[in-house]
Amino acid sequence: MIMLQTRLTEALGCRYPIVQTAMGWVADANLVIATTLAGGFGFLAGATIPAQDLEGEIKKVIQATGGSNFGLNFHMFQDNAAQCVDLAIQYRLRAVSYGRGPDKATIARFKQAGVLCIPTVGALKHAQKAVELGADMVTIQGGEGGGHTGGVPTTILLPQVLDAVSVPVIAAGGYSTGRGLASALAAGAEG
Repeated sequence: MIMLQTRLTEALGCRYPIVQTAMGWVADANLVIATTLAGGFGFLAGATIPAQDLEGEIKKVIQATGGSNFGLNFHMFQDNAAQCVDLAIQYRLRAVSYGRGPDKATIARFKQAGVLCIPTVGALKHAQKAVELGADMVTIQGGEGGGHTGGVPTTILLPQVLDAVSVPVIAAGGYSTGRGLASALAAGAEG
């Protein structure tokens, strides 16, 4: 079997350089478990999982996969943002992802706990700012990814960010096949 090893697989501890995003109302424990067991890296959709259910979803993934090698997505503007931060640190999740992210002090808390910070951005200046604040990796999401982060096409955004930052870059938006993964890797993305 040919293994696709990148800085992403090494840092996240997954077999394949494939990240399952935290799609709202879809990325629950069941999807993260399936992704993890298949060799990818999954994120729980902490932005849409009810606060009273979030810890249970985290525990469910840990129990089913035997560890905390998955991530939690959240936004600092959501009502239970502090809960998300605390749970990610308490359970030593491998990573957090966010769009409108935490400040430098909160990122420092994650880093001190060994939780990787992987923001999702849709513009070059946002990638640069995320790295300046301490991001360990950056997910660039082109307009094809639902337009949540902006309208710049992935094919334009990816090379811009790759030329501007030294952290691993994950490409998102418009990829749905192995050919898409191959093209992202060939362009210089880590996953």
